[in-house]
Order: sequence, then structure tokens, then C-alpha cells
Amino acid sequence: MANQNLANQPQTPAPAKQKLSWGEKRDRRRRRRKVFEEVLGWILVPALIYIAYLIFQAVGGIPKELQDFAVEVFNTVTGGRL
Repeated sequence: MANQNLANQPQTPAPAKQKLSWGEKRDRRRRRRKVFEEVLGWILVPALIYIAYLIFQAVGGIPKELQDFAVEVFNTVTGGRL
């Protein structure tokens, strides 16, 4: 019965979509790009931190020379004060 009601109704064409202006197209592209960059950042940053951690573990920690250099730079910048 429901099929007969649908068949008896006149077919109305769907309204034609309006073309987007160049500004609206640009805004949509920018929005998509920003979302893509955010998702990529949420995936890549933790991955890079984890890779740095694995490299740190493989090397066996921070070399003593690098620690001494960092302390020397810190003391130079701060004038030896904490």
C-alpha cells in the first residue's frame, strides 16, 4: 500500500546545487587542510617522541660529555646562578 502511494505522487526534481564561489571553495580547502594537519600532528608528534626515546635507550642514555656541555652552557647563560 505504501508503494502505491509513492508511485502515484508526482516526481519532483531535486533542487540544483548552487555552485560555490572561489572564496567558499578556498575556505573549504583550508578547513580540510587544517583538520588533516591536526590529525597528522596528533599521530606524528607522539611517534617522534617514542622514536627519540628508543634511540635514547639504544645509546644507553645521555653521554657524560653532553651533560657537561649543557651544564656549562646553562652556567654561562645564567651567570652561574640558579
